[in-house]
Amino acid sequence: MILQIADILDRSALAAVREALSGEAIWEDGGATAKGRARAAKNNLQARPSAPAAKGAMEMISAAILANETLRAAALPDRIARLMINRYDEGMEYGAHVDAPYIDGVRTDLSFTLFLGDPSDYDGGALVIDSAGAEDEIKLPAGSLVLYPSTFLHRVERVARGSRLAAVGWIRSRVRSTERRAMLFDLERSLAELAAAGAPASVRDRLANLRNNLIRDFGD
Repeated sequence: MILQIADILDRSALAAVREALSGEAIWEDGGATAKGRARAAKNNLQARPSAPAAKGAMEMISAAILANETLRAAALPDRIARLMINRYDEGMEYGAHVDAPYIDGVRTDLSFTLFLGDPSDYDGGALVIDSAGAEDEIKLPAGSLVLYPSTFLHRVERVARGSRLAAVGWIRSRVRSTERRAMLFDLERSLAELAAAGAPASVRDRLANLRNNLIRDFGD
C-alpha cells in the first residue's frame, strides 16, 4: 500500500525547518550512507545529523510524523529506524534501489518521504515507486508525506532545475506483515466512519476490542 498524507508539517513548522537547513555548511555528500549497489546509484546531498541546526530540524520532523493520527493508524510504528534530510540540486538523482532490510540494527518495514519544498521549486525529482510492475510518480506539496513498504523498488528522478528538499526515513512497525497492517488500517478507518455517523458506542467498542486483539495477535 502506498499512502499519501497531507499536512504532516504546517506552514510555520516548514518555515522553521527550511531556515534551519539554509546554511551550506551542514550539507555533505549523501553517498556516504548508502550501502552496496545503492552507493553507485546515489547522487545527492545530506544534512549532517551532528550539525545542531539539522539535529533540531530532524527532531521536529520526527515528532510531527509520530504524532500524525493517519500515519500511526497505517504504520503502527514501533520506532523510526533512521531519519535523514536530503537535497537534490540540478543534475542529481538516486537510481533504482530497494532499501536495506535493517538500518542501525532496526528492521525496516516502511519507508517514507516527507517533501519539504514546493513542487514549483524544482523540475524533475519525482519519487518513482515500482509496485507490482506499475510505477507511481509522486511529487507532493511541501509538508506532505508518502508512506510505502520498504520492499518496493524506487528511485528519485534527476532534478532538471532548482533544488529538491525532503526528509526520508524508515519505520519498524509493531506488525511486520504488510497485508495485516492494511487490514488493521481499514478497520481503523471504519471505526472513525462509524463514530462520525453516530453508530452506537457498544458497536464501536466491540470493533475497537477486535482491533486491539488483532494487533496483539499480529504483533511481533
